[in-house]
Amino acid sequence: MTALFEPVSTAPKGARPVSLAIALRRIFGVLNLVAAAAVVIALSVNISDRVVQGIFDPTHYFQYFTIQTCLINIVVLTMGGLFGLMRDVDARWYTVVRACTVSYAIVVGVVYNLLLAGLSANDGYVASFEFPNLIEHVWVPIFIAIEWLLMPGRSRLRWNVLWIAAIYPLLWVAASLARGLVGDGWFPYFFLNPGEMGVGGVVAYVLAIAAFIIGLCALAVGVERVHSRIFVGVGLDRPRL
Repeated sequence: MTALFEPVSTAPKGARPVSLAIALRRIFGVLNLVAAAAVVIALSVNISDRVVQGIFDPTHYFQYFTIQTCLINIVVLTMGGLFGLMRDVDARWYTVVRACTVSYAIVVGVVYNLLLAGLSANDGYVASFEFPNLIEHVWVPIFIAIEWLLMPGRSRLRWNVLWIAAIYPLLWVAASLARGLVGDGWFPYFFLNPGEMGVGGVVAYVLAIAAFIIGLCALAVGVERVHSRIFVGVGLDRPRL
């Protein structure tokens, strides 16, 4: 387990950080904090709108995968901002966490825009403002992906990070199904409802989304390993910045 959080150094001896790497970390540090604030604003507006309409149910609202990952993003982006502004290299464990959140953010964006955009909410909610959805499902996922591509000062990852990325989504699916089947009968998304999709349909959707998450995390790790070498080659010494 310890090895999972250890960086795999690819830096040649004597490599030194350059001013561009430090500048990029400071810029992305600020942008991380801005993105975290944007998510807070989006959730606040969304919740307020639901309260005004008289349909805010926190036990339903906070069961949505999008909302839970937004809360995760607030914490992760805030920590990334502080690390970017105050440190020249990220904590080892943070690189692992960030790789997982990259996959979650992209899944939120892709699943929403392919399967859910334009559908009526299953609790009857009609949004009064469009920008919270855009922040949660488009702009923040895009930023998280771009930041992963360009942020210097992170350790090269091992492939055994992939199983960590699967833990939270599997727990969320299990909790959502348990709630719907033995609880109040409510499912956060149509593709988790056996009464609507059939057991086979639910299993197919869950397996497809799980495979998508693992694939995205594998892509994130692969990108990290490739451009880690690139950054070292051009003097942006990621492992030893």
